[in-house]
Amino acid sequence: MMRKVALPIGETCAERLMPSADEDLMPGVKWGDPWVVFTPAYWLSQAWMLQLEEMGSSSYRARQGLVEELVFCLLGGFGITAELATAAFEACEQTGVIERRETDPDVWTQILLQPLDIGGRKVRYRYPNQKAKFLAAAMQRISDLRLEGVDSKSARDQLLLLPGVGYKTASWVVRNVFDSDEVAILDIHLIRAGLLCGLFNDKDRVEKDYLSMEARFLRFSSALGLRPAALDCLIWDGMREAGDLPLQLLSVQHPGSLAA
Repeated sequence: MMRKVALPIGETCAERLMPSADEDLMPGVKWGDPWVVFTPAYWLSQAWMLQLEEMGSSSYRARQGLVEELVFCLLGGFGITAELATAAFEACEQTGVIERRETDPDVWTQILLQPLDIGGRKVRYRYPNQKAKFLAAAMQRISDLRLEGVDSKSARDQLLLLPGVGYKTASWVVRNVFDSDEVAILDIHLIRAGLLCGLFNDKDRVEKDYLSMEARFLRFSSALGLRPAALDCLIWDGMREAGDLPLQLLSVQHPGSLAA
């Protein structure tokens, strides 16, 4: 059964049709209500209000070009905020190590050991030695990659050969560089959102289940009629803006989850 939902879209109030809350969006995932946070209906209503279903080419690229994207994505990751990764990237960019594809890890380490300015605060970058080794190795081997004319998943497979690059980082680079909807970036925000709406379960682990979880998210995006890249960004922003609320809900609904 379909229902009408009134939403502010652009400068008007528009009515859209949406299935009832108890209908299945896909096996194991109910639509829910658009006024209940983190349900599929909620995410779709947010996308409609932002007119994301009309989204064309990428508007989420952090940097331009494969080398820049790879460096930026390697500088991000677990325990590193987007703001810290951005500040670290800018520090590396200013010294020229990215442009010249520096292969000496000690050079990267010296840059990453310097305090970084984030909104007027001096912040230390996390894991400078480890990330420096990964960055230097990536710069040494990136010219060996043959990414021209290959599909997104084949490009990701090649990136996975680089030290320190796992499925999330490789997918992040491929999504941004190739404007790909064939991969998904399963970061902690998207995983938490998936747990809250029933897309993922407590037994899922990205370390061993990345591809099956990715496939579910891609089906989820298709069922909502949204580009995976657009939905990914929407969820990432929405979960960050929600503060501690996702964690509070997870502690009740999924107390044993590693994402709680």
